[in-house]
Amino acid sequence: MKLKYLIYTITLTSLTACGDFLEPKSQSQYIPKDANALQEMLIGEAYPRQQNTQFLNYLEILADDVEQNQVEGYGFTDNDKVTMEIFEVLYSWQPNMFEIQEKLGGSPVVNTWENLYEYILGANAALDYIDEVSGTEVEKNHIKAQSYALRAFYYYMLVNQYGLPYNYNKESLGVPLKLDSKMREEGNILMKRNTVEEVYQQIVTDLNEAERLFQGLSTSMQYEPNYLVSLPMVQLLKSRVALYMENWAEAKTYAEKVIKDWNFSLRDLNTIPAPEAGIKEPYYTFNTYDSPEVIWSYGTIRDLTGEYEGYIDKEDEYADGEETRKMFKAADELIKSFQEGDLRKDRYITREMQYDEWEPENSTFYDIYLPYGKYKTLSSVPASKSSDYFALSFRIAEAYLNYAEAAAMNKAEGDAITAMHTLLEKRYVAGNAPSFSGLTGETLITKIREERRKELCYEGQRWFDLRRYGMLPIQHKWEGKVYTLTKNDLSYVLPIPKEVLQRNLLLEQNSFGPQRTGVPVID
Repeated sequence: MKLKYLIYTITLTSLTACGDFLEPKSQSQYIPKDANALQEMLIGEAYPRQQNTQFLNYLEILADDVEQNQVEGYGFTDNDKVTMEIFEVLYSWQPNMFEIQEKLGGSPVVNTWENLYEYILGANAALDYIDEVSGTEVEKNHIKAQSYALRAFYYYMLVNQYGLPYNYNKESLGVPLKLDSKMREEGNILMKRNTVEEVYQQIVTDLNEAERLFQGLSTSMQYEPNYLVSLPMVQLLKSRVALYMENWAEAKTYAEKVIKDWNFSLRDLNTIPAPEAGIKEPYYTFNTYDSPEVIWSYGTIRDLTGEYEGYIDKEDEYADGEETRKMFKAADELIKSFQEGDLRKDRYITREMQYDEWEPENSTFYDIYLPYGKYKTLSSVPASKSSDYFALSFRIAEAYLNYAEAAAMNKAEGDAITAMHTLLEKRYVAGNAPSFSGLTGETLITKIREERRKELCYEGQRWFDLRRYGMLPIQHKWEGKVYTLTKNDLSYVLPIPKEVLQRNLLLEQNSFGPQRTGVPVID
C-alpha cells in the first residue's frame, strides 16, 4: 500500500472528499471493501481535517498566556461592540459562554464536543469494519493501531476540556465512552457520562493496544514523516497521560523511549536567525517535518487562534481604516519570564509588525509579542493557506520535559537535571543556559514547570497543565475590569453545549457558580 505517497500528495480537495465515506447519514450505506479504502476513510474521517480541525479552539484564550492588548490611541469602535462582547464572554470564563455567544451572533459557536465525537466515530468505524475488508494482516493491524491511537488522543482532549482533572477528582463525571460506530437510528445515541477515571482507563487501554500493534509492524511502518500517527507518537502520548495520572515511573519510561529509541533531535535555536522586520514571512516553522523535533503534525492555525483573532482600531477620526492593532497579546508575565540569552522568546513568539509591502525596509516591529507562534506568519498574522495549516505537533522537546518532571516527582533528581540541561543548551545563547545543578524538591519541580510553560507556549497545553497543577488562580483584565478564576474553580471545565444536551437527555451539565462579574482594575 503506497500510503506514504498518498499522504504526501493529498490536497485539501481530496481530503475533504473523503468525508463522503462516512457522513453519519450515509454510514450504513457505505462499507469499504479493502484495506486501502478503509485507510482512506480513516484519513478522511478520523484524522484532524486540515481545513477544519475545531477541537483546539478554547485552549489558549482560557489560560494565562493571553491578555488584552491595551494600546494608547487604539480601541473598539461602535461597530466592534458585539465582537468585543463575544471575546469577553470567553475570556471571562462565563458558565454559559456558548449560549451568550449564540445570542450575540457573529461567527458560529464552535462545538468542540461534537467535533471530537465525529473524529471518534471515524476511528470506531475503522475498527468495526476491519474484519469485513480484504487485505493483509499487516495492513489491517496498521489501520487498527492508528485507530486506537487516534481514539485515545480524542478522548484525552475531551476529558480534559469537559471533565475535572484526574488528580483532583477522578470519580467525577467525564464524558461518555462511545466505542462503536452505531448511529442514532440504531438506538445507541443516548449515553450517560462515564467517570473521569473510566475515560482515562479507556485512553490507557487504547494506547496500550496501539503500541502492541505498532510493535508488530516493520520499522518503516512504525514511523514515517507522513502525517500519520505512529509508535513514537503513541509513546509520547502515553508519557503525557501518565504525567496527568501522576504515574511518574511510566511517564519517565515512555519519555525515555521517545528520546532514546528514535532519531528525533532537538533543534539548536542558535542555528535559526532572529526574525527581521523587513521580511514578510520572518519566522521558522517548528511544527512540520522539516524540523528534526517533530513526531506528528496536526491541527490548524486558525482553529488555535480563532477565539482571540481580533483587532482594535485607531481612535483618530481621520484614520484611513487600515490602522489597526491586534486585540490580544502575549501575557506580560510570560514574556518577562524569558531570561537573558533565551532564544525562544524571539523565535517562538510572533512580534506585532507594521509591514510595508511597497518598502519592506521601512517595516518595523512593535514592542508587542502576540499570542501565537512556532508556525508560518505573514507579517504578524498567522498564515491560513492550505500549505501552512499545521499549527501543532508532538515534539521531542516535550519528551525531555515529561521525563524531567516525572523524574523530579519520583526523587530521581539527577536524571531530571540532566534532561533539563540537555534541552536548555539548545535554547540559549552558548554559555547563558541556567544551571539546574543543586536544585531539589519543590524548587526543582517549579523550575521545570516554568521551562515547560516557555517551551510549549501556544501549543494548546498550558490550560491542561494549569488544571493538573491544582487548577491554579488566573486573572484576566478586560476593558478596565478584572475577572478572577480562583483555585479549584469549577470553570476549569467547559460547559457542555446546549444542543448536545438537547439531543442526549441522559447527559448532565457541568456544575458552575454564578455568572462572573468583572471588578474594576486597581493598579
